[in-house]
Amino acid sequence: MSNISNIPIYDPTKANARIDSSPTSVADLSKNFLKMLTVQLQNQDPLNPMDNAAMTSQLAALNMVDGINRLNTSVNSLMAQMKSANFMNLTASVGQTAMVPGADMYFAGDPVFITSRLSDPTNSLQALIKDASGELVNKVDLGPANSGDTDFIWDGRTEAGAIAPAGFYRIQFVASDAQGKISTPASYIGMKVASIGQNDTDILVGLSDGHQVKSTEILKWVAV
Repeated sequence: MSNISNIPIYDPTKANARIDSSPTSVADLSKNFLKMLTVQLQNQDPLNPMDNAAMTSQLAALNMVDGINRLNTSVNSLMAQMKSANFMNLTASVGQTAMVPGADMYFAGDPVFITSRLSDPTNSLQALIKDASGELVNKVDLGPANSGDTDFIWDGRTEAGAIAPAGFYRIQFVASDAQGKISTPASYIGMKVASIGQNDTDILVGLSDGHQVKSTEILKWVAV
């Protein structure tokens, strides 16, 4: 016969008993300090009063920590609300054209919006469009350009003036300053937004070519 003496017995009178909070919480520590401070003031020697400055300072520090924790909770709640609002706003961008960082693009007959971002002014800016095998398809001379964004639209024409076949292409910008120094500015491609999603920290924008970018990576929107 098995020993059942160690099996706990359910007591309905204790089932719903209140469980006291941890005595190490900020609120409980504050209450304890207040009680201790009151007892000290009531029982101190009037001719040799006790110094309560240290205890008062510690209590103030505990209250400050409690206030900071409440502030952090409020800020986190506000950030969550803002993220939710941004997510809802971005859902209206599905089907719109966003300028996203990258050099690869797909030409299907429609014009492709392209942007070069320059950190410094340049005397000469060229856009080199190459096919999937790396062969030059067209070279567009954009002339001098100021720092910032330089936009242009590739209509799909080759250097000979014919319409390029549908497929993947790559853009490369080449800039030359007054001293002849060559640089390759960053490029952005206009792509249709196919979906809006989110993870724990970021809002993700799904593009028509299948890859995703963070919403903060979008340079600007194009009105088509």
